[in-house]
Amino acid sequence: MITLEFFLKILTLPYPIIKSIIQYYTTGTIYSKTNSEFKNSLWKNVLLSIEYHVSGNYQKSDMRAVVYQPINKVISKFKKHPLALPLNEFGEKFDEYSYWIHKCDKPKDKQNVIIYIHGGGYMLNLFESQFVFISALHYSLNDKASENSSILVIDYSLTMFDHEFPTQLIECLSTYSNLIKDGYKNIMLLGDSAGAHMSLSIARAIAYPEEALTQFEHAGRSIKFDLSALPQPKALILDAPWPEPCTKRAVASKRGINCYGDLGSMETNMGDYYCGKNDKNFINNFLTFTNTNWEDHWKKVIPINNGNTIIIVGEREVLRDGVEEFYNIINKKGSIDYYVEPGGIHAGVVYVESLDYISKKGAKKALKGDFKGKYGFNLISKFINDRV
Repeated sequence: MITLEFFLKILTLPYPIIKSIIQYYTTGTIYSKTNSEFKNSLWKNVLLSIEYHVSGNYQKSDMRAVVYQPINKVISKFKKHPLALPLNEFGEKFDEYSYWIHKCDKPKDKQNVIIYIHGGGYMLNLFESQFVFISALHYSLNDKASENSSILVIDYSLTMFDHEFPTQLIECLSTYSNLIKDGYKNIMLLGDSAGAHMSLSIARAIAYPEEALTQFEHAGRSIKFDLSALPQPKALILDAPWPEPCTKRAVASKRGINCYGDLGSMETNMGDYYCGKNDKNFINNFLTFTNTNWEDHWKKVIPINNGNTIIIVGEREVLRDGVEEFYNIINKKGSIDYYVEPGGIHAGVVYVESLDYISKKGAKKALKGDFKGKYGFNLISKFINDRV
C-alpha cells in the first residue's frame, strides 16, 4: 500500500518530463547549465528530473511496494550485461551479506579487496546503476590495479524492513572479519552517501573497538568475531558522504548555490529510521559525525591520517555544508584528498556518470577503458591505482 503523497508524485510525473524536455531545448535545465555530464544528454536530464520529482520524504511502505528488488534478482538480470560477462565469479556469494563483483586470481594476502557499500539512506537496495558503477570501475583501473584487485559488494539489511542501527554495522563488520579470516589482508572501503557513512563507521569501530562493543551491548546485540583483532582498512574512498543522517539544516547551501534538482535529501526520515529506537546522543559517534572531534574519535583511524582517504562531493549538493564541516574536523593532518565536482549533484559518479555505461554501446566504451571526462571515475581509479 503506497501513501497518497507518493501516489500523487507518480500521477504528476508527466510534468517534470515535459518541463525538462522544453528547458533542454530552450533555456537549458538546471542540470545542463551547471554540469558537463548533462549538456549533450536529454535522457540524463529527463531521468534526473524524474528521480528528483519522486525523491524526498521516503516512506517504508512506498519503497517496499514500488522500489524494492532483492539482490539475487538484480544480480540475475545483470549477469548477462556486457560489463559483467568478463568479470570473474560475478554475483557469486562470499558470505551471508556479500557477493563478488570480480575475484582476481592473485594470492589473497597480496591483492586488494575493494568493498563497495552502497548508498540509499540505509533504506534502499542496490540499484542497477550502482552495479554498473562498481563493475565499470574495474575497467577504469590501470592494468596493475585491475589485475591485483578483487571487488565485493555488501547487501546489508534495510530500514524499509525495520532493521535499525547497529544491524547494518554488525553485518558489514562480519563480512570484513570473514575476509580477514579467509586470508585477505588489504581492504579498501568504497561507499557512496550512506555507504560512505557506513565505511566511516566501520573504520571507527575497528579503531575504537571498546566503544563499538558498548554500542552493540546497549542494543542487546553480540558479535561472533574479535573486533579488536581486525586490521584497519587500507583506504577509505568516500563519495558524497552522509555525515548527518538525522540533522535537518535550515538552508541547503551557505554559499548561495542553487541546489534545486539534487538527490540528497534535507529531510531526516531516512536517518531517523536508521537510528530507530536508539538514543541519538548515545549513538552519536556512529550517527552524526559533525558532532565528533579528531582527538577523541578519529585520531586512531589510520587511513584518515596517513593520506589514504579521498572525499568527493558535488558543488550543488544539499549535504555539502555538512560534508565540509566533517572534512574540517577529520583533516587534522592535512592528508585527506578533497574534491568538489563543478555543478555536481549527490553521488554523481553513481547516479549520473554510470548511466553512460548501462547500454551495450556504453559498456563497450567501459571495456575499452574509455572514461574520458568522467570526474568521479577518474578520481577514484587514480586513487586506487596509486595505492596498488
